[in-house]
Amino acid sequence: MSSARASQPWPSELLPLIEESLDQFLPAQTAQPEPLHRAMRYAVFGGGKRLRPLFLLKVAQAAGLPRTELPLALRAACAVELIHIASLVHDDLPCFDDAALRKGRPTVHVVFGEARALLVGDALLARSFELLSSGPRKHASRALRVVQLLASATGSLSGLVGGQELEQELPSPRDARFPESAASYHEQKTGALFGMAAEAASVIAGASRSAAWADIGRLVGRGYLMAYALQSMPHSEQVDYVLQAQLSDLADRLHQRIAELTETPEPLVSFLDELRSPLYRTRQRSFVREEPRSVVLHAQERNEP
Repeated sequence: MSSARASQPWPSELLPLIEESLDQFLPAQTAQPEPLHRAMRYAVFGGGKRLRPLFLLKVAQAAGLPRTELPLALRAACAVELIHIASLVHDDLPCFDDAALRKGRPTVHVVFGEARALLVGDALLARSFELLSSGPRKHASRALRVVQLLASATGSLSGLVGGQELEQELPSPRDARFPESAASYHEQKTGALFGMAAEAASVIAGASRSAAWADIGRLVGRGYLMAYALQSMPHSEQVDYVLQAQLSDLADRLHQRIAELTETPEPLVSFLDELRSPLYRTRQRSFVREEPRSVVLHAQERNEP
């Protein structure tokens, strides 16, 4: 019986599972304090692509987690997403980017006020840790390790909060220190959560090489940044070609590293290839020439997934 259950296939579609879990794990919008919970749900269900939780679940699958052990992985996936969304809510505040729109919708502070937006970010951060600390008892030691990883990826030393601080101190792009400073900023702001997602998934699955999975996560974070630059930022055809080549090389490295770690790399590799393939159609589009307007749109609409 247990053997048959362990061999149950994973769901073919993980996104609906993530959406259902987020809905289940968040307070109902009618729960008191009602305005805060409405604002939390507005932030979470704003059309995000759920790249980080999807990536975590795909790594868990590749690392050999059976379907019957999915509950803790789902909690970790949702916790990562709540941390990510909390950082976006805080990023949009007037004291940071003062963004009026995100994905074409008014940002949380525009709809619900600046003070409540600050509380939304704080509440989402707290809820992410609540999810992991209240998970299945039989995996308490693994859940504790995931809590540690999430705290590190969120904190000031090597995580999101540290990245937000580095953003305040970035030198001018004309400054010789800019490339190194920008790389450190992106590593903490983006790479930390991708690295944490991969390592957490491997811990939940009981894999023996969790640090190697963390390296894969950081590579995926680096690829995400290149892809985002390729799609969203104005640049020349020459820069586009260089980014395409770098992205292709990185994908080859990822394929090789993933194949070294798992006997069933196909679901994870396919997921990553699906994220990358639309970028190759950018060669056929006309390149952005109206830089001022593009920069304004980038700053105001904030289409980051």
